[in-house]
Amino acid sequence: MDGVHFDLGEQGRVQIGDYCYFTNAVLLCELELRIGSYVVIGWNATIADTDFHPLAPAARVADAIACSPLGKGRPRPEISRRPVIIDDDVWIGPNAAVLKGVHIGAGAFIEAGSLVTRDVPPRARVLGNPAQVIGEMS
Repeated sequence: MDGVHFDLGEQGRVQIGDYCYFTNAVLLCELELRIGSYVVIGWNATIADTDFHPLAPAARVADAIACSPLGKGRPRPEISRRPVIIDDDVWIGPNAAVLKGVHIGAGAFIEAGSLVTRDVPPRARVLGNPAQVIGEMS
């Protein structure tokens, strides 16, 4: 762990396997991040299991009020959280982002700058925003 930033909520659980190397990655967890062994995460990559705020406009306003001094103890609206699972032998390039609910299969390669919004099959190579399968690792 070289310069890795963690933001863990009260219910957040992070599990990291053996022989991993993360450099200046950001791990944001409100529910669960499960990372296998032999995983490499490049600088400025972000892994998040939640959006940390509601997506619907009215709920975002209610959330902003609840978080402000005007909220006076109001509860925040429900915020969507889904585990992120990264299997063994995965490489995640610099400036990539992996969003909530994603499962990355063993041996996958996430190219630099990719935005991963859906599951990645084992040994797949993905690229883009949103990330698309562009090949298979040999």
